[in-house]
Amino acid sequence: MGISLKRLEQKKLQVGISKLAGAGIDVERWLAMCDAGASEMARLAKVWPVFRPSFSYIAATILGLSEESRDPLPEPAPGEVVIRVGAWSLQDLCACETVRDSNLMCVQDWYYKYPWSRAKLVPGVYRVRMPVPESNCKNFAGQKKLLLPGEEVTPVALAATVLLCHLKQTGKDLLENDWTHCAEALPDGYRVALDLHDGPVFVLSLEDGNNSGNDYVWMSAARKC
Repeated sequence: MGISLKRLEQKKLQVGISKLAGAGIDVERWLAMCDAGASEMARLAKVWPVFRPSFSYIAATILGLSEESRDPLPEPAPGEVVIRVGAWSLQDLCACETVRDSNLMCVQDWYYKYPWSRAKLVPGVYRVRMPVPESNCKNFAGQKKLLLPGEEVTPVALAATVLLCHLKQTGKDLLENDWTHCAEALPDGYRVALDLHDGPVFVLSLEDGNNSGNDYVWMSAARKC
């Protein structure tokens, strides 16, 4: 994505071709896929396995917000973030010394008037899908249909904790420059969302029913272990 094959080192290109061969895709098949039409590529996309990275984080250790637990975390499934959190709120995250000193979160106060910014998480271990695959190009009602049994739309304090931990540990944006809806609703048909705004985590509001054409607005889902 964004990298030309012509600019790849020969060694790296050969490694990539070897990995494709190991997955049963020889060069001829790969070239045939490149020449496939739109309908054929859509069919391939539906049946082709997608390997999504997974992560495990103990937020108390990374952010220093509370005493950490010594209990081991369960293994994350592909595309999951398994994270242990404490009883903290979005406002607690904003005031966290590690978050402030490392410039992990934009300084904002517009949401301080809303009770959800003070609502504390239920401590424990969560499995988070951020983002939920294929949840873009849909309004919020359409996104909710993609929730798995036992899942809920991720509350903003949990979603922010995931983004902060990933940013602190890897220096990368888990959303890859896109946005995610959160569970909290705002007046006049808007909903809380998160993105990384030129680096730090940024809290914003998005119009609830007007995102069906946006490929950069996703939803995140969570369930407690």
